Amino acid sequence: MKLVLSAVLALSAAASAATSLEASKTVTITTPSQAVAALISFQPPKGGWKVEEYANGGGADPVVAFVDGLDRIAVRVFGAPGSGYKNPASFLAGPAASTMGRKPEAIGNITVAGRRLALYKHGFPINLGDPHALSGPTMLGQEIFLILPTSGRRFIVLSYARESPAPDLERRGQKAWRAFLKTVKLAGRKT
Repeated sequence: MKLVLSAVLALSAAASAATSLEASKTVTITTPSQAVAALISFQPPKGGWKVEEYANGGGADPVVAFVDGLDRIAVRVFGAPGSGYKNPASFLAGPAASTMGRKPEAIGNITVAGRRLALYKHGFPINLGDPHALSGPTMLGQEIFLILPTSGRRFIVLSYARESPAPDLERRGQKAWRAFLKTVKLAGRKT
């Protein structure tokens, strides 16, 4: 009986210790906004832009976007373990930067966060009309983007997209994006 009681007490003590150890572990849940903020700071666009945040790649690729009608300004982070894109070259060669398989078009340079960076443009298919009906040629929206390297393996894609084949004659979205880019700073760097 003493042996059984000792065994029960030993098992109980082990279970209690395991429960205490499990309770002492803290689980930190990082939102996409927090993951982005650890690498970059910026001022959101002014004038009623709605905020969206989500993560792709099982959480490895956080995204914070600002949407106003057909215009979208996005901050996407890549390069973490499990990321859809390991480095800028893989991003530029992948579907997120191509126009239906064609490489993005280099359209100049821009200074962001104190760095002179290449600016690219590509088209992306947009859905206009009934998706079940056969229609004419594929309509494309346009996205302008740049790649901002960080320290380490991570990199940030900053973009402005217009989800319409028709241009914005007032260029309101592009003006908001240019103003947004002027506020971008890498975490831990003075620019």
